[in-house]
Amino acid sequence: MTSDMEYFFNPRSIAIIGASADPAKLGGRPLAALRKKGFKGGIYPVNPRYTAIDGLPCFASIKDIPDRIDLAVISVPREGIVDSLRQCAAKSTGAAVIFTAGFAETGQSGRDVQQAIAAIAKESGMRVLGPNCIGFIHFKNAVMASFSDVMDLDIKHETGRSLSLITQSGSYGERTFFRAYQEGIGAGAFISVGNEADLEFSDFISYLTSDASTSVIGLYLEGAKDGGRFRRAAEAALKAGKPVLVKKVGKSGAGTRAAASHTGSLAGNDRLYDSFFRQMGIVRFDELRDLTNFTLVHGSGRIPRGRNVGILTDSGGPGVEMADRCEEFGLHVPELGEATRRRIEKVLPFYGSARNPVDMTAAVMTDQGLYNTCLRAIFEDDDIDIVFAPGFFMAYTEKGLLDDMLDIYNSSRKPLVMFPVWEDGSPQALEMISRVKKEGIPLINEAGDAAWAVSSLARYGERRQRFLDGDTSGLF
Repeated sequence: MTSDMEYFFNPRSIAIIGASADPAKLGGRPLAALRKKGFKGGIYPVNPRYTAIDGLPCFASIKDIPDRIDLAVISVPREGIVDSLRQCAAKSTGAAVIFTAGFAETGQSGRDVQQAIAAIAKESGMRVLGPNCIGFIHFKNAVMASFSDVMDLDIKHETGRSLSLITQSGSYGERTFFRAYQEGIGAGAFISVGNEADLEFSDFISYLTSDASTSVIGLYLEGAKDGGRFRRAAEAALKAGKPVLVKKVGKSGAGTRAAASHTGSLAGNDRLYDSFFRQMGIVRFDELRDLTNFTLVHGSGRIPRGRNVGILTDSGGPGVEMADRCEEFGLHVPELGEATRRRIEKVLPFYGSARNPVDMTAAVMTDQGLYNTCLRAIFEDDDIDIVFAPGFFMAYTEKGLLDDMLDIYNSSRKPLVMFPVWEDGSPQALEMISRVKKEGIPLINEAGDAAWAVSSLARYGERRQRFLDGDTSGLF
């Protein structure tokens, strides 16, 4: 192993301590998932009540396993945790995941046991995730060291568009990946850090900056224990071009108290966190859809070179709304150049508008060639950095219209986001949508969601460029 974190991401063997023959129980879930998902390493159930589980030999203790164990998954009652960890340390186990709850979040007796966990990790060099977590998943290598329902999803790694999530809330993490699955976003890793007795979220950010199966790093954060470690991890991510998006909770007094009772985290001063995020190019988000929308936009591989937006619509109302939302989130909607306007005016009906937004009106439904003529003119305007256009996916869409649109898109490096998305569910429409998604073009129905995602990506790109140019002090 080149890094102790590899014991999580690329283990050659996994032991499940507290394994169960019942795949519905906490000790049975990882065992069943490892086999179902095709983990290629050794799998070793540990439970003195069984001699075999699902055809695999079951050992009374991890000490009885004849082979080296890279990763131990521990699902035993709290009173058995310290003894199980000591046995893992004696076995020279590389890393451990502890599902069990009831530690620092419950009071002094729990804190004492958690301190014992930390001491064993420090003395042995074994890295520990948890306790009080729902585990770890690395999708590419089929590492299913979890009991989460996320393991049941048929979610795969997508090159250039894969989300890894580090979370101090297991439930929030699950919701994130269910939404990512619905949006067709690939998955890198799912990491529930729990109480962070040993490893903290920052350690995983640092590792993921060099993980080829991760494009965007999401973080659900209640509080950071080590600000210096967080800064170093954030700098590494910024340098590597891996955007970090954070949902920071605990802004209010009630939220701070809830965080303390959840994982024992100290939420801290929210304004300090906010300033730190701005300095380090970390994108703060509020709604779960913000994270998935950003991942979709980032997945195009096109960072805006500026903030000037060209908007193409088939109706005045959506154009006005998008213009408002763009300005609200710090994008600009300038007048199109005179040459661009003349090109568009030649094909528009007299009641359309060649200004920005460009309103093709309902005439585009009977003269579909309007769409690509206007789209090409906007793309070729040198003062436009970003393009928003409607997505028409209907059974009656003219043959060749999508081919021409994709040619326009691929002749440029400008980001394109399609909003809103009109589709009738026909086989032709679904085929068109599939082609557009394969090109990496994001489809986002709500104007505000699309504008926020593109604006956040533009600000991230600006901050990263300043960082690479040596400016590590400015806010964005």
